[in-house]
Amino acid sequence: MTGPLRRLLLPLAVAAGVLGLTPVAAVADGPASRRPGVLRMQTVPPLAGVQVTVDGSTVRSDVHGRISVRVRNFLGLADRIAVAPAAVSSDRRVVFDRFRGSPDAGVHRVVEVGLRTIRRVSWSFVERLGTPVPAQRITTMRLRSSTGEIHELSGADLTRPRWVAESRTQQGPRGLASKQLYYAVDSVIVDGTSVVNRAAQRFVPWTQQAWVIELLFFKVTFSAADMVFSRRAGDGVELTRADGRVERLGFAGDGTVLVPDLPRGTYEVKVAGGGVSFGRPVSISRDQQVVLSVISPLDLSLVVLGVLAVALGLVLVGRPHLCRALVRLPRPSWPSRPSWLQLPVPRRRAAPTDPADPVAPADSGAGVPEQPVPVPTAPATRSSEANGAAAGMPERPAGRSGGRRGAAVAVVGLVALLVPLPVADRSAAAAPPPVTDRLAAAPPQKAPWTAPADAPVGAPPWAPVPAQEVAAAAGRASAGESAPVPVLAYYYIWFNPSSWNRAKTDYPLLGRYSSDDTEILRRHVRMAKAAGIDGFLVSWKRTPQLDARLAALVDIARREDFKLGIVYQGLDFARDPLPLATVRADLGHFADRYATEPVFDIFDRPVVVWTGSEKFTAEQIDDTVGQARRRLLVLGNAKNVDAVADTRGVLDGHAYYWSSADPVKEKTDRKLAAMSEAVKHTGGLWIAPVAPGFDARMIGGRRDVDRRDGDTLRASFAAARHSAPDALGVISWNEFSENTHIEPSERHGETYLDVLADLLGRTVDHDVLLESHATSDEKPWGLPAWAALLSTVAVAAVPPLWLVYRRRRTRPAVTPPTQRGAAPQVDPVDL
Repeated sequence: MTGPLRRLLLPLAVAAGVLGLTPVAAVADGPASRRPGVLRMQTVPPLAGVQVTVDGSTVRSDVHGRISVRVRNFLGLADRIAVAPAAVSSDRRVVFDRFRGSPDAGVHRVVEVGLRTIRRVSWSFVERLGTPVPAQRITTMRLRSSTGEIHELSGADLTRPRWVAESRTQQGPRGLASKQLYYAVDSVIVDGTSVVNRAAQRFVPWTQQAWVIELLFFKVTFSAADMVFSRRAGDGVELTRADGRVERLGFAGDGTVLVPDLPRGTYEVKVAGGGVSFGRPVSISRDQQVVLSVISPLDLSLVVLGVLAVALGLVLVGRPHLCRALVRLPRPSWPSRPSWLQLPVPRRRAAPTDPADPVAPADSGAGVPEQPVPVPTAPATRSSEANGAAAGMPERPAGRSGGRRGAAVAVVGLVALLVPLPVADRSAAAAPPPVTDRLAAAPPQKAPWTAPADAPVGAPPWAPVPAQEVAAAAGRASAGESAPVPVLAYYYIWFNPSSWNRAKTDYPLLGRYSSDDTEILRRHVRMAKAAGIDGFLVSWKRTPQLDARLAALVDIARREDFKLGIVYQGLDFARDPLPLATVRADLGHFADRYATEPVFDIFDRPVVVWTGSEKFTAEQIDDTVGQARRRLLVLGNAKNVDAVADTRGVLDGHAYYWSSADPVKEKTDRKLAAMSEAVKHTGGLWIAPVAPGFDARMIGGRRDVDRRDGDTLRASFAAARHSAPDALGVISWNEFSENTHIEPSERHGETYLDVLADLLGRTVDHDVLLESHATSDEKPWGLPAWAALLSTVAVAAVPPLWLVYRRRRTRPAVTPPTQRGAAPQVDPVDL
């Protein structure tokens, strides 16, 4: 290229560059939101394949949920972005939910795109041992999501997969967060009864798409026996299911019939054939053998004989001449016909005619009785006693003796009839033993402490001993002996389904329940009662939700004959005390509603333990609870002797909530004894703490007391008993955050409920208690066989009683005959 041409191209290139840079410079001078750029987005939750369209350009998210798309500017992006509902996989769909803030801010940061996901799930049904159950046996199934969405399924829907909400987004302090949903099985109806424990089985669609739902079917053997003589009886059973369907099941050669898959529920069962059988309800909640009773013809014959014996005894009462006729043996004779066909003919001894000859011959002929001579009757006003004496009849005392014999005959006949009845009826399942009534028992006298027999010589009485020795000593002190004072367990009613997502390392065997579930409350009461616990100390303060839950628990406790007390939560979430005006109003409200409720009758008045009372002076406490103490027993929760003394008797006692103690390594028994002495010095009630262990590290605590497979609970029980308490406070039934619970759980099973029951001399049947015994609150109706037989005897005895009553009212005065040929004697009084 020549020099002139090079000199010409150089200015042209400079001019073109200037012209090309001029628009860019002009745009660069405007705001960044008006310039083109790249919009970066992040899906929440991070999912691949999410389709986003912006200004006509469509892009999909990568495996991390990230999206990058070029836009002409960042103004009005909310109207220009479209997130289409789409299937990101064969079993998952996404639906746009929300942006975090405005998408226009994407010029400076990543835009979060919140998505709701929907998952395709399926399910199958199995029994407890894993055997598949065909869906055709299911009538309906009810599912409930954690957001309250309900799915009612029946018919073909029980076999088809279903799309359910899997997750949703919510705004948090750090941006959008995806919350996974779960579904609980509320009910599965088979033959008219639910065969699942409500909310005990839960499924999270995010992690599990094939659900296996376990149904409660049980193996039940039916048989029948004679009511009195315990022989096989009947041809089979008539089983009435909860839906009203009646099924006839015949007995096999061994006299039994096996139903291998009977749904959990309550049935009416009646024996077919073999005599009289009354239908009665049978609760099926485990594999079991059900023996029914039949009133056979032989039993009916026994009833007839018993009724006749009772009637005969009633007729003989007050009739000495009939008793003598039955007792006196006839003179033997040998006529032409057999003697057992002859009827005994009564003979009357003639009255002596001569006072000097008081004994006259009894008969005037050979075996022919004398015929009485008709004589005039005495005036109607003559007493039968006077006539009898004048005619030579025995005096009235002899008549009383005969009446006693008649009454004895009646009593013996009735007892002979009723003796077999208590052993006749056999229950379907062994019921738990009744709770020993210890509430009225007097507090034990404080006995001096004595060291165990195997303690080292010279060891101080309060010296810590190894766990094995403490457990052994507690076992020796408690074997076969129930506590002589009420045993109360601290109970919490604040649980919601979301409560189990925070600070928990263990969960109940009954599932992650809500305290609104009355079936859970009922089973808690039954389990505690069977273990020997007399009542719950219920954590409460006045809120609409806790008021409703307390009312439900009171109703259940009333039905189950269970006791309750209150732990008033006088501290807020930050452990600061509530205002005294609030405490005064809440206790007044409780007293107005429950002061006369028998459920709270543990002592002479309802017990209320006020937590937080130690933060106030005696004057403040007295001003706050002085009125309430007229109707309630208000206890404090002092933690040492000085705090007890500071109350100066303005409280009715103290309940020490001490769950973090280690009774094996520490001198807890000495401190509890000192606390007891201080409380009783003021005349107050003392509730001593009993705990199985402690671990509150997940809620900020630092202390951990090992459970030692029950040895900690045994040692704690022994230390509490040593303090001579007015009641034992077990910490706790269901405090899962501090891990002091004794409720059967996934981690510990039934171990600690069994340990406490053993200390109280009880045995718990967990196979029964962990299941629901009934589908409603209805009381079982119908009479057991022995009660029906007793009712029959009572009804049959009515006619003889009525007859005797009528005869006694209409019987005229009887004048006994005088001696032959003698004139009637007249008492001067009758003249």
